[in-house]
Amino acid sequence: MWRATCAVLGLFAFLTPPVSRLAPPDIDAVTFALAFKAGNADQYKNKQISGQGVSFHGVIQERIADGSTRTSLVATLGAAAPDGKVTPIKVWDNFVAAERERTTLVVALSGPSLPSLRTDSPSAIEFSGVYDGQVRTIMRVPQSADSSTPDTGPCPGEQPQQAKGGFYCAALLTGATAQIR
Repeated sequence: MWRATCAVLGLFAFLTPPVSRLAPPDIDAVTFALAFKAGNADQYKNKQISGQGVSFHGVIQERIADGSTRTSLVATLGAAAPDGKVTPIKVWDNFVAAERERTTLVVALSGPSLPSLRTDSPSAIEFSGVYDGQVRTIMRVPQSADSSTPDTGPCPGEQPQQAKGGFYCAALLTGATAQIR
């Protein structure tokens, strides 16, 4: 009897898929960011969001409630046309053009161990994090100030203090990890 029980349990363990295959797939960052831009991001609350982009903003030091700071990044996913088509952005001039046209599609990343990036050139990154409903105000690059398209402004409740320039609101992915590609 004992052998039969062990044999059945062994067969069951062999045929059962690993737990990692049972986990839901990560949400594509572009799909998520487009939903955020359209005001429909709540459907992705507490879901893992993954993707790749380029950091044009460089490293941002965010202040934590305990007074310490940690690295934060902004990943530019591309430029979003009104029809929903997203064009990847890889070079500075295209980034400034997308900022000027107000079509930049981004997510902000916050986590305890994000990489330090070079500040003198854009860095391609792969990232993953959880959207828990938080947002981050992003400042536009100064070169885009001559736009005829108005900015959406900072996130609700996040008025920048004594800062001039254009601002827009982006989804914040917490517990984020990233690696330079």
